[in-house]
Amino acid sequence: MEEADTPNLPLDIIYQIPKYISDPASLARAASSCKIWRGVIRDSAFLDRLTMRHLDHGFTSSLLIGFFYQDSDESPEHLWQHHKDKTRCLAPSFVPMPELLPSTNHKEGYNSARPLSLGTFCHTIGSSLNFYEPVVSQDSFLVLCRHSKDPEEKDVVRVCNPLTSEVFRLPDLPYIPPNHYVLLVANDNSLDGCMTQSFQLVAIWISGKRIKYVYYCSKTKSWWMPSSFPEVMAGLYLVWSLSHVVSLHVDAEELSYLELPSEVKRNKAPLLGNSADGALLLLIMKGLHMSMWKQKTGPGNGNGDWVRFETIDITSFLPMRVLKMHSGAKIRLEIFQGKSGAVVLWIQGDGIFLFTLSDRSMTKIDNEHLTKKYRFCPYEIDWLSCLAVTNLVIDGSLPLDVEREKARRRWRILVAKNCTQTAKSTKA
Repeated sequence: MEEADTPNLPLDIIYQIPKYISDPASLARAASSCKIWRGVIRDSAFLDRLTMRHLDHGFTSSLLIGFFYQDSDESPEHLWQHHKDKTRCLAPSFVPMPELLPSTNHKEGYNSARPLSLGTFCHTIGSSLNFYEPVVSQDSFLVLCRHSKDPEEKDVVRVCNPLTSEVFRLPDLPYIPPNHYVLLVANDNSLDGCMTQSFQLVAIWISGKRIKYVYYCSKTKSWWMPSSFPEVMAGLYLVWSLSHVVSLHVDAEELSYLELPSEVKRNKAPLLGNSADGALLLLIMKGLHMSMWKQKTGPGNGNGDWVRFETIDITSFLPMRVLKMHSGAKIRLEIFQGKSGAVVLWIQGDGIFLFTLSDRSMTKIDNEHLTKKYRFCPYEIDWLSCLAVTNLVIDGSLPLDVEREKARRRWRILVAKNCTQTAKSTKA
């Protein structure tokens, strides 16, 4: 918005408009169009208030912008030939949200749009990330792992940020492959006022009643091992059914426990997520009803209570074939993203679907490039990345104008289409 095009509104009203916008993509577009709004949104007080507005169980669907996956449809011999020749990028692919098919009561087809490669965003990777699978993502960061067929050989792990095109080459993990990888991301303020992000990648092994782990710190660029490994308390170790949530506190080197609600204990496959304020969320499926529970108190309080704040009947969102089966329909929860409110469902005979809690929409994830032989993970961005990548917040990782322009192009590829899709959904 140029000065000559500024609407004839009092300045105090113009300053107030951003306060009523909570969607990160919309905020970025608003700040890019008006100098006044850009100044308001860049202010740290505004960002603090924005964060406080999301400290409930509300979901921001536009934080989920798509899915990364590694397609393994081709034969290993064919893939290995490309790997040796270094002539083809076989890094994970990306499917943006607008390319998912809306679910209807008719048999869905397949989206023929060709997915984007990770190399679209990280131009320097070449064939260096061939055979890597997306393992987990958190706040704009994506963890990739190359697994060996030999269980005694070590994993090779990389962390990247597709929005900033950064690729972090971690030292080899000097142990056998772990049972789980967990990514922890923190927002930091440097001495010169720059806002940046750091991360810890935690590798976890479950060995009997003992939980062993090591973690990589992006600040020190090395793996760390705690002085001791915590044990699950004896009473829980003897229980063979679901009864508690056990939280590992990496820095404190200890475990905390939170008993599950009685209704959740009877469920075979509940999913955990984190809300915007860091509290735990629980999601269970019972028949064709989805129930959500939230922890009342902080994650570290073992005496915290749960409250069921919503139950959703998903009957009207399911394919007609599933509705005809009634109680015989098999539906399984696969993934739950607590910040965006995205739920991945597997429906027998129909494939994998995405159910969005904020607007109650159902979309089909499969397209002709996604087969049953893939490993995929949702890709969520965070508030800081949304603002930093559009030059709204001073970001020391993008000091050059040419790099900022590249970042804007990645932003348009990753987010712009999703923002347009969100606007259409809102109008509808």
